[in-house]
Amino acid sequence: MYPPMEAGQTLEDQKAGKKVSEADSEQYLLKPMNCPFHVEIYKAEPKSYRDFPLRRCEAGTVYRFEKKGQLSGLTRVRGFTQDDAHIMCRKDQVEDELQRVVRFILYIYESFGFKKEDVKVYLSLRDPKNTHKYAGNDE
Repeated sequence: MYPPMEAGQTLEDQKAGKKVSEADSEQYLLKPMNCPFHVEIYKAEPKSYRDFPLRRCEAGTVYRFEKKGQLSGLTRVRGFTQDDAHIMCRKDQVEDELQRVVRFILYIYESFGFKKEDVKVYLSLRDPKNTHKYAGNDE
């Protein structure tokens, strides 16, 4: 996570240890992704097996500190609004939830005039050669 900054403070000010006057100061944090916040919502209350699946989605604005040379038009930007979703479900619900998501994706594409047969959806899994780069296990 990024360190707190003061409103009106530049990155250079922060690195130099310069403070904004307390009257003008308000702390804020950059939000680089939505995932941790969805997990915090999930963890906020105990769950029963009957509560699943839990589906959370958000069109949230996120900010990432990209170095100047890495910025390139719309492919690498510092701030953008990202649609993000997370499904927490039991093992016996995974297949149904995946099918439901694929149907939703196809519905959205069809709404924009794409034909179902022209859309390909892939499920990305852990690379068995590089499992150390991924969270979780092979289940």
